[in-house]
Amino acid sequence: MKTLLVFLAVTLLNGAFLYPLFYLGLEREVSWWLVAAMVVVGAFCIYLLVRYRKSL
Repeated sequence: MKTLLVFLAVTLLNGAFLYPLFYLGLEREVSWWLVAAMVVVGAFCIYLLVRYRKSL
């Protein structure tokens, strides 16, 4: 479970940073709702990792 949460947190937060850069470089419209959702879920994964660090 810990490995999955770490993987999701890193992937989603990196994706939230790189997705707009990639799409703006291609001069396409960025879905800011998707970026916001990735940030929220990534931050929630980090919260779970910190909250349950001793039991994971």
